[in-house]
Amino acid sequence: MKKILWADLLKLKRSSILIIVLLVPLLILAYELVNLTYRADFVEKQAEMFHASSMWMYLLYDNSLLFGLGFPLAVTIAASVIANIEHQANGWKQTLSLPVSRGKIYLSKFIWLTISLFLSITVFLISMLFLGKILGFEGNVPWGLLIGDCYGMLITVLPITAFQFWLSMIIKNQAFPILIGSISAIMGLFLAAAQTTRWLPLAYPIQSSTVILKYEGIGYNPDFSAYLVINLILGISLMFIGSIHFAKQNVQ
Repeated sequence: MKKILWADLLKLKRSSILIIVLLVPLLILAYELVNLTYRADFVEKQAEMFHASSMWMYLLYDNSLLFGLGFPLAVTIAASVIANIEHQANGWKQTLSLPVSRGKIYLSKFIWLTISLFLSITVFLISMLFLGKILGFEGNVPWGLLIGDCYGMLITVLPITAFQFWLSMIIKNQAFPILIGSISAIMGLFLAAAQTTRWLPLAYPIQSSTVILKYEGIGYNPDFSAYLVINLILGISLMFIGSIHFAKQNVQ
């Protein structure tokens, strides 16, 4: 397994995966930096209107929509890039001819996808800490909420990650998986807005923040732990289903 992981890493070094996983957190950082600098008065009034206990809480709430929409798109493109390394070079015949099970090949690429997304999340966490420090946010850093918001997203988006990776691995034309992923991310925004559809998996990333806007203002998200458990189980299940299907699929 170590040799497969190393071989996939060498292939990824020649791809644009690093740019993709860094793009979303850096874009959100740029937006928040501009928003909190040039619209400081408006942001402070809005934070007061939402009864945010600190600017850290407001930042977490403000990021939830952007990150909940942007991160699934990053997942979609990252999964496509990893799978397309084999599709584009017509390398599946050579890769699958190795004396290694297809399941291990599938798992290796999924592991690197997860590691890439973990890197993206870590950059996002560092970016938010950097932003709060340079703007002089008062109060202690809410480490638990920040870490929960960041790495909780990695778990919440796991079903989407598994599904998009499966599509990208079995379909050569990557325009189709990217289209499906883009539509799904936008659909999640609307599904999360309705009480009847907010428990559908596509709606989870938008709602996976540790804080939400309640009637009395910004407060803790009571459903956060439920989202983590449901998505962890669903994501692992989809990953294994995709692996089994890939092992039986005739990949060109």
